[in-house]
Order: sequence, then C-alpha cells, then structure tokens
Amino acid sequence: MARRSLPAFALLVLLGLSLPSFGAQIPFFSSPIATPGKTSPSIEIDVGQWNLSVGPSTESASHLVFDTVASLLQHWPNTRYRNGHNIVPGIVPVGTLLYHDRPWQGTPDKPDWVATDPEHARWFCASFESSPRCWHMSFVATRPLKILYFDGSSAAKMQGGSMDTQDYVAWNASRPDWIWNEEGRIADLCDWGKSYRLDGFYRMEMDFEIMLCDFASGIQLVSSVQLDPLHTFPDPTGSGEILPDLGLLRMNYQVIQAGSWHNFYPGEARLKLDLTRLISFYDTDTFPSLVQARSGVDRLQHRISGISEKDVQVFHERLDEVLRDFGNPQDVHLVQDSGSRSGVDWRTLYQVIVDRYADRLEMLQYILNSTDPTAENYSQNNTRTVENAMYRLQLILTTYALRTARPPTVDTGVDEDLSWASPVYQYCATTHTSALYPVKSSFTRSEHLLLSALEATNREICRVLVRLWGEGMQAGIDPGLPFQPKEGDDDSGSGESWSPMLNRWRDEVNGLMGWLGWSLWLKCRPECGIEEICYLPTWPWFKRPHPSISNESFEGNFGGADHDNDPDRDWKNPLPRCIRHVEPFDWRYVKILDYV
Repeated sequence: MARRSLPAFALLVLLGLSLPSFGAQIPFFSSPIATPGKTSPSIEIDVGQWNLSVGPSTESASHLVFDTVASLLQHWPNTRYRNGHNIVPGIVPVGTLLYHDRPWQGTPDKPDWVATDPEHARWFCASFESSPRCWHMSFVATRPLKILYFDGSSAAKMQGGSMDTQDYVAWNASRPDWIWNEEGRIADLCDWGKSYRLDGFYRMEMDFEIMLCDFASGIQLVSSVQLDPLHTFPDPTGSGEILPDLGLLRMNYQVIQAGSWHNFYPGEARLKLDLTRLISFYDTDTFPSLVQARSGVDRLQHRISGISEKDVQVFHERLDEVLRDFGNPQDVHLVQDSGSRSGVDWRTLYQVIVDRYADRLEMLQYILNSTDPTAENYSQNNTRTVENAMYRLQLILTTYALRTARPPTVDTGVDEDLSWASPVYQYCATTHTSALYPVKSSFTRSEHLLLSALEATNREICRVLVRLWGEGMQAGIDPGLPFQPKEGDDDSGSGESWSPMLNRWRDEVNGLMGWLGWSLWLKCRPECGIEEICYLPTWPWFKRPHPSISNESFEGNFGGADHDNDPDRDWKNPLPRCIRHVEPFDWRYVKILDYV
C-alpha cells in the first residue's frame, strides 16, 4: 500500500515534531506521581509505572473526583449527574445581590430561601396562585457570607439521591420520606451550622439558591417592590383546558434560561469556593464503603446512601475539621482571589486540562467513527481516516513528542513493545503538576486529593493518546520518517489492512471518553435554532414524574414525542433537546407546575 500524502500545511506542522531545534527546547521532568500516605489519599494504584498497556484500576475514582470538581457550580453537568458527591465551604462576597419573592410584604423572620437570579425568585412568587400580589425583595451582602455548598441538583425534590449529602449533614441518614420537608431541612441545617457560624447553604435546581439562616445578619434590604401578579386563563381553542397565563409561561422559560447562563465554566460565579476544604464522597480512602456500593452501578445512579455507619462518623469528623476555622478574616480574601489558601488555583488548573482535551478528543472520536458503518460521517476510505487520525494525534501531542522518542525500527508491528514512547507518556502526564511538588508539603488533605485526581486523570488521557500515537509511528504513519509499506498492504484506497487498528483506536477513544464522562460532550445535535435553547431536562420539568411521585402536576412539562416510548427516560437519563424560548410556545408540553 503506497502512503498517500497529507496536505502541505499539515505536513509542515507534523515535520516540526522531528526538527532538532524544536525537540531541544523541551525540558524533561521525571517527577513521580503522588505517593499515597496518611495525608495523601490514594485513588490510583501502580502510580509509579509508565507502561502504556496498564490503565487505571477498576476501583479507581480519580476520574470521578476530577469531573465533579471540574463541574462545581456549573448547571449543565450538575443537572446531568444530579446526585452530588462534594461538599465545599465557600464565601459569598460583599456586594452580592440576592433575591426573595413572596405574596406578602416583609422580610422573613426565620430561615428562608434567596435566589441568585431575580427570575428564579419571581418564579417562587408565581407559585402562590391564590395570591393577587407579589413582593420582590433584593438584598445585598454587607460582609462575606460563610456558605456550605452541596453539588449536584441538591434542591431537586426527587427520590434517587439528589438530596442525600445535605440529609447526612442534618440527620446522619438519607431521608427520602422527608423530600418535601423543606422547612424542617432548612431549620435543622441552620441549627447544625450555628456552631460553625455558617450563614447558609448553596443548592441548585433549575437555577441556584441559598438557604439563608438569618435575614438580620450579613445582608441588608436594598428594595422591596410590588410586581404584577401572574394568572391562568382558559385555552382559547375551546378545549376547556386551563392554560398558564402567557406571563407565567414566559417566567418558566426565563428561569430555565437564567439557569443556562451558568451551564459551563466558570458557572455560578457569585460563590467563591475554598477547595482546600473540599470533601468528596468519591475519596476512596476516606469513604471505602462506597466503593462496593458503586460497583457495577451506572454513574447516573451513584449515591451515598450505601455508606457505612463508620464512614458517616468519619464524614462528620472531616466536616468538623474543615469547618472549625473556616472563614477566618485573614483567609477570606485569599479564598475570593484564588479559591485556595495555598495559592493554587485548583479550579483553573482543572479547567486547563478540560480545555486542552475536550474538543480535541471529540474531533478525534468523530474522525475515527468515519469507519463505523453506523456513524453519520461513515466513509470506507480507511487510508484517509488513519492519516487524519494520526495527524490529529500529532497535533494533540506536539508539545510532548520528544525528539529522542522514536521506535527502534519503522516496521515492527503495532503489537510490539512501546516502551520507547514511555518518556512521551511521562512528560505528557506530569507537565501540568510537576512544578507543584516543591509546595506540596503545605497542601491540606483536600489538596492532596485534588492533586492525585488531576494527575491520575491526566495520566490516563496521556496513556491512551500516546499509545495510539506510538502504534501509528510503529506502523510507519509518520511524515517525519520514510514510509515503508507492509507486505500485502492494500493499495485500493479502502485500506482494509488498517481496519483492525482503526477499530482498536475507535474503541480506545470511545472508552476513554466514556470513562471521563465529561458532560460538555452532551449536546443538542443538530444545534438549536436561534429561537430555541438546548435544554437538559431538570426538576421539576420532566416529561413524566419520577415513579415514586404521584403528583399529576409534574406531567407534560417539557417532554417531546421522542421520549413518549419511555415515560421515565427523562429523570433516569436526562438527554438534551431543543425547546422554543420565543413565542409561540408549544402548549402541550409546557404546563404550569403546582409547585406546592
């Protein structure tokens, strides 16, 4: 099989990998991966090995720690994976506006809820249909507010685990029978938080909210105005069905749109998290009982209700440890500036990894699937596909491909030892964290977990990519080396001899992306029109209610005909769809929810 030429520009880019002047500029670090210890939770095994054939342990939770931390305060991923696993203290800065709507005038004199977006607050006022009045109050934080954040859709009143973490804080157990006991929940959480001087608790449903413990401390009323009420009216078609007032209907969409403003990084930016105090239930050293509870369970159903009594005790000890001195005045400005008392901006560091690989992996997957007959972009030209895939791999690894890392011979076969590529693997896996080792001794326990999760996740990304690149190099698919076709290679253009390798590459990339589980790959395809919004079903607007909820008012809100074959699909496996957010709305699927 004669090798086909790449475009001149691509060839020049790839040839750059072989230029001595480029390779000589690349420093090489050999820093080891974090060593497990009493203050360094182990979430990966065989961490000192650089064997390209050895992947992570099946019990590893590194990717889950990484993804949940990278997704903190982002609406889209916490809608997708609504059962939260992280609890993080944070600060609401001075000057932050908060909103509270109710059908009567007056500031709450007991714990109550405030929204971070006024559209969300307005929606709560609209839920009191019997009242003709709506008072809209705005408050401002007059000092840094000390907040505890529960990730996931922790304000979604659903069975299945979305409220587990706060239940274990308040009551040491999951209480599915108290899902609607929100007054009891906020009262007990605020009573518990008094000893730590907490001002409230951050949660998410269709948008973000704060369970505020005391309206007379730390905030000040800015304005209190009366807004027009929202009503319902009969269906103008004469069907007799009572439909929501157009204003109320618009309000439903406005709340969804307000939540979508925080879909992806940086997400909800009005809370500054202190990740040096993060507690993750995916920390397998701290909560080993949950490893078995998650075994064989799809991530969408992961929850913490299977935790042992011993681990619950450990959880409260850790919670006391991270909160007992939380919010000291000298720490507040550091938390607000970098999210970390150590000075390491962990959120940004995690986002660097996501930014580097998310789009590139998605494109690589698209290219490789062009040889899959079930894919939309199916093409039988395997030769062109393998060249495009190798070009993409070269681009991804261009800053890690050391000049000295070359296969011993051009044509050794893809199943031979790839140890020659291990230096590239090591450099790729350590380049973002090796500089942190001199200050590692100052890290908190939470930061050791963050470092280990970042390293192990980045390590697996690099392992898979370098392995594929190495196989391609050994097969002679490298513009920097003379091409030597194998005996019996097909020169017909279909490149049948490449099929086994392409199939293996496709499986590897699909497996890696499935393991990572990044929610930003979950998109509306095709993209929505300008009058539409890409909507990921969230509580309370599912096509059908959770089976345990009998309230008929949950039915028919935002579902489409494509989900009618499985009425429970939306809450079990939320998938995005395009819905209109410009009139005319579809009355069949958008109905008023009787919230109370």
